[in-house]
Amino acid sequence: MKKLIIALLLFTSVKVYSQANFSRIGVGINGVITAAYTGLTFGISDLPGLAGFNAKKGITTNKSKVIGGSLDYYFTPFIIGGIEYNQVQLKDGPDKHNRAFISDFSSIEIRGNVAVGQFIDFSYSPFLYAIRNVNAGFGIGFISGKNNVLPYDATKLVSDPDPYPRRMHANDLGKSEFSSVISLPLSVGYNLNLYNAYQEVKFVIGFNYKMVFTSSDDLDGFADDASVGFQNNAKDVYTSYGISLKYLFGPTGLYFK
Repeated sequence: MKKLIIALLLFTSVKVYSQANFSRIGVGINGVITAAYTGLTFGISDLPGLAGFNAKKGITTNKSKVIGGSLDYYFTPFIIGGIEYNQVQLKDGPDKHNRAFISDFSSIEIRGNVAVGQFIDFSYSPFLYAIRNVNAGFGIGFISGKNNVLPYDATKLVSDPDPYPRRMHANDLGKSEFSSVISLPLSVGYNLNLYNAYQEVKFVIGFNYKMVFTSSDDLDGFADDASVGFQNNAKDVYTSYGISLKYLFGPTGLYFK
């Protein structure tokens, strides 16, 4: 009987030690930097009036911003489903065809995230404990907005100075407005947890990188015909990288480490 009681006590103590409470609801804000990957082409131009013009795209040039918020539900501390809304700006150019754009749009995404901690026992390894909040996400969304690119003007040359970007030939099917464009965001990141006095996570600082594939060729305002010498091989893509802050609250769940 004594051995049985000791065994039950040990089992109970192990179970208590391996449990942790977590909040189910998270609301957050984020501010990040964007980069556009569209139909613009960089390098040395051979166009009349621009021959020899060497347009370059650097790491720190033509970056813009995203400001947004999110609402998440925590199935476990490491599996999250949520919705995210962002106000996005993209800009790029001039490229070797003297094209440039600024695009402003809203984005709404439904996404899921899973972190490494869901799949590993990090209790006894400082390294595994440190990487437990490395995470990846996937979602689907819709974007709507407009850019500042004007229609083709046959009276202007490609080299003419102009206060506004414009399409460069009559075969360019680009649009200045777009709506309900499907987007597929993929993300990787790392979360830094901040605890309260009861060792419960109340704030999460996130460092994130996201690549968004879209079904549109109009984010940059150009949809060129490749047969006339303009490179246009894929739909528009953009990336964002930055920081988020999330507050956790609401009903609690019990997680077994």
